[in-house]
Amino acid sequence: TLAAGASFDLRVLNAGPVFGRIAVDVTLGEGAAFTLGAAQLATGAETVEIVTEVTHAGLNATSSQIVRTVLAGHSTGTYLGRIAVERGADGTDAEQSVRAMLLDRTATANARPELEIYADDVKAAHGCAVGELDANGLFYLQSRGLPPSEAKRLMLQAFIAEAFAGAPGEEALSEAALARLEAIL
Repeated sequence: TLAAGASFDLRVLNAGPVFGRIAVDVTLGEGAAFTLGAAQLATGAETVEIVTEVTHAGLNATSSQIVRTVLAGHSTGTYLGRIAVERGADGTDAEQSVRAMLLDRTATANARPELEIYADDVKAAHGCAVGELDANGLFYLQSRGLPPSEAKRLMLQAFIAEAFAGAPGEEALSEAALARLEAIL
């Protein structure tokens, strides 16, 4: 629970080794701010999951959730996220951005971003995308002299970096994510 004017910045690296589940339940008071930046990385038969419940209970609260998932092999990645804006929580500004990258067609990504709004004068958005690495982007990097494996690594590193941008421990988180990414590739 975040009281009036409080802020909380949570950054998560969910990277197996077999099963990783993160559940976050946040209630925001007046003027409170919540940020979640998360990366999920899995390979083999691993399962990673993030579940969020963010409730805007006070006026002018803000929340931002960015979740990036990279899946290889037969792994499964799931994101279940709900933003609820209670009656009277006018001035709310809430967003969810969920993206998953499948490195193999046998990997599975599940996502269910939700908005439940009972107030006026609210700005709320959510988006979800599941896809593969851009073949044109890979070709471009390779045409500039990068080996295919390095081009793939670079594109995935940029994809994951979004989750940690602006975090107090951004460099350490990025290094840990990159080490795990190396094991997946």
